[in-house]
Amino acid sequence: MQFPQRKGFDPSDAIKQVTQWFQNPAWNNVVKEAAQKLGLQEAPSMSKVQEALRQAGQWLERAAEPLLHPTGNQQSSLQLGINATGELFNARWVATPLPKHAAQLQSALHQGFAHDIGSEAELLRLCIASSGAADALLVANLPMAIQATVVGLQPNSIILPRAACIRIPTPNPSVATPIHSILSPFTHHSSQQALHIHEIGSNADCLHDDYAKALASHPGSIVFHASPTQGHLDRFAASEHAHKHQAIVCEILLDATVHDIQWSNAQTDALSRRWQDGTDLLIVPTHFLIGGPPAALILGKKNVIDKIRPMVESLGAAADRVTQAVLLSVLSESQQRDQWESTPVGAILSTPIANLENRAQRLAIQLQDSPAIEKLNIVSQTRRIGAGPWQSQSLPSSILEITPRGRSVAMLQETLAQHQPPIWTNVFSDHLEIVLRTVEPADDAHIVNALSNS
Repeated sequence: MQFPQRKGFDPSDAIKQVTQWFQNPAWNNVVKEAAQKLGLQEAPSMSKVQEALRQAGQWLERAAEPLLHPTGNQQSSLQLGINATGELFNARWVATPLPKHAAQLQSALHQGFAHDIGSEAELLRLCIASSGAADALLVANLPMAIQATVVGLQPNSIILPRAACIRIPTPNPSVATPIHSILSPFTHHSSQQALHIHEIGSNADCLHDDYAKALASHPGSIVFHASPTQGHLDRFAASEHAHKHQAIVCEILLDATVHDIQWSNAQTDALSRRWQDGTDLLIVPTHFLIGGPPAALILGKKNVIDKIRPMVESLGAAADRVTQAVLLSVLSESQQRDQWESTPVGAILSTPIANLENRAQRLAIQLQDSPAIEKLNIVSQTRRIGAGPWQSQSLPSSILEITPRGRSVAMLQETLAQHQPPIWTNVFSDHLEIVLRTVEPADDAHIVNALSNS
């Protein structure tokens, strides 16, 4: 696709021009000098920079296509598809599932309407009230929140329990970044002040003695935990020994919510309960807490937050005003449990299995004469809500198992994926699945239409 010329502005040509600049040898020296100042051992090669720019150009064209060539039946960018995978945190679930009023606010703000400069103060007030923290910071993303915490607290070292297996989700939830890579800028300095990372315990657990020995040997450290984790962590021991040795316990909560959730095999406590084991800091991705948009909250004691705040400002890591305003709207709608259950994330996590079974029966009746379906079964099974950190957490769902007629399963999946809105399913050798746990009731009609006319 080529961008049309619009008043002299062509993003593709701009990307190409920047790429050509990097072919100038003088830029090699500039990049190397900047890398040395940042303490990096190896400067990025020019080929890697050019490849990143090339990919950026491709992304820019794809992103701008709907704006340059709008169509009458095009879906809003806030509603990119129907997630019938059963996984709330799935690579195909690319749209942030915002509550309706928050989506309307985001749309208005992006169109240029003024936003209230008091949004940040009110947002932080709500975050503190709903979390039980003494103070809070809103940061643009999770890696920046971790880096600002480390720079602000200036620990002597980092202690990572192996059982936590801390891998930070990226915008693609099927890919995660090890926390080591986020901390690497602080561990490769040639000076004496470089941070050291100490892994303790085993892959299965991290117990009292592991924390006792590690913190006695490395006082003034930061202990990073992550939740959920498949291993066992003695969190009380971590806090007990950390406080004895002037250390800080920081937990990255990937499964935090503002209300208790009963899983089929566990319970996720509300955010306000997560202080009970003596943790000093909580870092919470907001899209897992309340459904989006993506940002990160740093919650904790006021004296600890006060040390981190200047780093957030100096790094330019604070979330932008649009994100603040949208998060304020989302959090306001999530304060009461009945309000939260009406939001997309709340509905997915709290809908009773009986409701899903009733919907499955209605869908089966409507699809019984579909020419695209050879056989349709309804099963009730427990499925995980996501990959990576969430693979051990599951919820019961009602599932439509569909065997196609006159075509392969892959061909039917492709047809559904190309439908407007696209429908994402699970594919097996002889059938595909539509897991109703992550399908909104209003989208049942789209599924019937897609299968009846495919």
